[in-house]
Amino acid sequence: MKKSLLATTALAMLGAVSFAGSASAGAEKIKVSVGGYMQQWFGFADSSNDVNRNNTGFDQKTDAEIHFKGETLLDNGIKIGIHVELEGQTESGGAADQIDEQYIFVDGAYGRFLMGSENSASYLMHYGIPSHGATLDSGDITDWIAGGDFTGARTNGRGIDNDSEKLTYFTPRFSGFQLGVSYVPELNQDDDRARPATANTRNDSVAIAANFNQSFGDFKLLASAGYQHFGELGANTKDLESYQFGLRLGFAGFTLAGTYGEEDRSNAAQVFTDTQETIGLGLSYAVGDMGVSLAYIGSDRDSATDAQQDAFELGAKYALGPGVDLKGSVFYLEREAAGVDTAKGFAVVGGLDLSF
Repeated sequence: MKKSLLATTALAMLGAVSFAGSASAGAEKIKVSVGGYMQQWFGFADSSNDVNRNNTGFDQKTDAEIHFKGETLLDNGIKIGIHVELEGQTESGGAADQIDEQYIFVDGAYGRFLMGSENSASYLMHYGIPSHGATLDSGDITDWIAGGDFTGARTNGRGIDNDSEKLTYFTPRFSGFQLGVSYVPELNQDDDRARPATANTRNDSVAIAANFNQSFGDFKLLASAGYQHFGELGANTKDLESYQFGLRLGFAGFTLAGTYGEEDRSNAAQVFTDTQETIGLGLSYAVGDMGVSLAYIGSDRDSATDAQQDAFELGAKYALGPGVDLKGSVFYLEREAAGVDTAKGFAVVGGLDLSF
């Protein structure tokens, strides 16, 4: 029943788009522009964990993407376009996907429709903690501090589905409110050679989200909520669910934020055996070309081996020019499992963040 309803809804949406876009005699062909970003970081880290006892020294790291974007406006006012993100570097071993995201979008008075490889509605609509540095809630801290993460130790809903191919719809925004929903037929990204199969244990995942974005004079209020339900991921991971909540308050250059995320999963007997809760707190201030921020993320896992992780970041930036930011972060992390310290360390990182 769920599959039939989702399939019918998707076909109806596509049909509406096809019908609405039938008259296009005066529309121009899609023209592609190039954009993207490049981040180059240099830093020092001192950390240890229960596997690699000591990790101390300097390092230089890169994160870069080239974005290809194009769109056309049909005669009836509907906008159709493409978005492709090419990774600017290959990860160790060359096994990483060279194309990060790729999708078609359709915009109109009815809202926005995405089809392709992109994050889910619960991630795209989430309001997280602010950062003027290397960004704590993205998981960047694990690039510098050994053992400094366990799965899902973030609050933004970027989980198992990540950039899997999916259908996503966003409503228009009414009085500050907006709704979004994603359907993921199959969780493996870029797996176009695999045919649909009812026996596939990674089928039929759904994400639902809502947010609110409104200004009241000099006061800014942003709030978000998201839910994801994933198909079976194997005999020991069934009924995996995740929840995300975010709240931001802005006034006179200050932004105060709080976030909460939770993941629940059960075993083959359908008894929940693993629950992970993560909270995030952040405060930032920006004036002119400068900005500073302080962020915290704490995560607790209740499973066969209980674990707790606390991470802090002090970040700062200075805009040298349009699209050219000088940034720096100081990270600190500690983690314990069953009452025993399993990871601890700090990192001092600085670099250039370019957008174009």
